[in-house]
Amino acid sequence: MSTKRKPAKEETVKAYLERYYIFGVMENQATFGRYRREARRRWPEWLDYMESVKAMRENFTEDEIKQLAKAKREPQTIVRRIKFEGTKFKFAHITDTHMGSTTFHEDIWDAVVKEINEQNVDAVFHTGDVVEGLSLKRMDAVYDLTHVGYEKQKEYAIEKLSMIKPPIYAVSGNHDRYYLKSAGALIVEDIARSLEGFNYMGEDMGDYIIENGKRPITIRLWHGEDGSSYATSYRVQKIVESFTGGDKPNVLLMGHTHKQVYLFDRHIHCLSGGAVCTQSNWMRSKRLANHTGFHIVEMEFNERGVTKFSPTWYPMYE
Repeated sequence: MSTKRKPAKEETVKAYLERYYIFGVMENQATFGRYRREARRRWPEWLDYMESVKAMRENFTEDEIKQLAKAKREPQTIVRRIKFEGTKFKFAHITDTHMGSTTFHEDIWDAVVKEINEQNVDAVFHTGDVVEGLSLKRMDAVYDLTHVGYEKQKEYAIEKLSMIKPPIYAVSGNHDRYYLKSAGALIVEDIARSLEGFNYMGEDMGDYIIENGKRPITIRLWHGEDGSSYATSYRVQKIVESFTGGDKPNVLLMGHTHKQVYLFDRHIHCLSGGAVCTQSNWMRSKRLANHTGFHIVEMEFNERGVTKFSPTWYPMYE
């Protein structure tokens, strides 16, 4: 006869640990230890979030926590400094793949991956909306999903992104952050923990800085949650206007609007990357165009900055 204890029900474990992490109530030390181990095995991201709640309670008063809850949360930004030999840098820019959606097509993705791997690029930059997520405001969107839920979309994204040979650097987009808003989970960061060569660059924005002994070259990844515009250049110009003189990057790579455009403004090479997906039903209902494709860019630089910037647009067709 087996004496092995059956795993507790999910709601039982979570209710018990929430009483401790949120209210500081612990009924039984042995039960707490067992449930905590079970949560770390089954829902590590959820437990990390609950532990952070405990840390806040230890460092802030109840009134301070209420004020923090009301405050606008600033997105996380990561700066990566890369040592690079030479004055020529070749990279691919992909964005808005929306993996897990019916707008993501494997034949298009296979063609994108084939071209990137054959081009021998130094890096691949992904400017957000890696997965489709699930909006709590648009529950009808579940009918446009091929993979439903956090784990399914994460596993599918890992499978597809692992096909790319060069290192990938990615920020999260608004669709990726649906899981942050609903469950406190950052799926792009979670993918980076599981996939070698895939690097998380923060929420919405991250800086990739090339250091080669001369003047550093900054490539800024940008997603944003702003809206689209009829003129494809208008959004790009408004973003560029927001940068102060000392904070300007050399290259600005953008996602979110699914529009393709190259613009040189305030000495910044600006590239809006279209989308590696097709037009969604929601975009069609809003009369929003979708430019399906991606860029490969050949760039040269010296001690004065970027001296050559040659983007090639690869339009993709379903």
